[in-house]
Amino acid sequence: MIVYLNGSYLPADQAQVSIFDGGYMYGDGIYTTLRLYGGLPLDLAAHHERLVRQTAQLQIGFDLPQEKLRRIIGELAARNDLADADGRLRISVSRAGSPDDPLPLSDLERLPATVTMTLTPVATALARWQADGIPVICLDQAYARGNFPDLKTLNALATLTALRRAAAAGCPEALLTGPDGRLLEGAVSNIFLVSDGALVTPASEGEFLAGRTRERILRIATRQKLPAREAVVRRRELVQADEVFVVSSVREVLPVISVDDVPIADGVPGPVTRRIQDEYRALIARDMGRQ
Repeated sequence: MIVYLNGSYLPADQAQVSIFDGGYMYGDGIYTTLRLYGGLPLDLAAHHERLVRQTAQLQIGFDLPQEKLRRIIGELAARNDLADADGRLRISVSRAGSPDDPLPLSDLERLPATVTMTLTPVATALARWQADGIPVICLDQAYARGNFPDLKTLNALATLTALRRAAAAGCPEALLTGPDGRLLEGAVSNIFLVSDGALVTPASEGEFLAGRTRERILRIATRQKLPAREAVVRRRELVQADEVFVVSSVREVLPVISVDDVPIADGVPGPVTRRIQDEYRALIARDMGRQ
């Protein structure tokens, strides 16, 4: 694998970051993950804007223009033999550190950023998950994002632990709840329920990151005149729903067929989820055709 690190393309085993880097020491940084279709990034402008905005919130200097970022992605795809393939791109921006100031607390803009990018093929199991649906587990508030839930920070211990719990249970995803038992998001996704023909998605209210794919699904619902709303959703409502699905940039739309081994409806992907999958793929095809 060839990775990008601060202007260089390197074999993964040769890429090195200082042990004083803020991302390594404290999770002091921001990341984003996006999907490549045929070697081209989807929705790059929105992901770039979020990187710029969130690094600014943390006072991390990130001055990579969008068009330069696009060229780097193209080069990274070519070097990894993914120029004509689908891929998963992760961009991480952390605050560089120094042994002279291992815990920087002020004048933060003086420290340069560490920018890394990795690109891998999408999971081989993804097509099967999209076709057959996935089982999930539901976890309590200990696995929620915690502080700064609206930022995609490098401090991802809760997310990683949730995914490990899910994997141990044979599930590709875990659904997370807040301290009051309300449903928040998936470890790497946003959640939708279908009840009486209408879409319902948890209202964020600053408690989790409402992702770009979630926005796209809500726009699809509007165009298709499919009733949709954001609302407080309780954990118990999952198994009472007609259908459940989760969405993310890389995984697209995944039907959920059971929660904690309890089937959703008859335990197979439902018609509204299938309709959303079809409409989402059509939207992606149109968007990629404009590039």
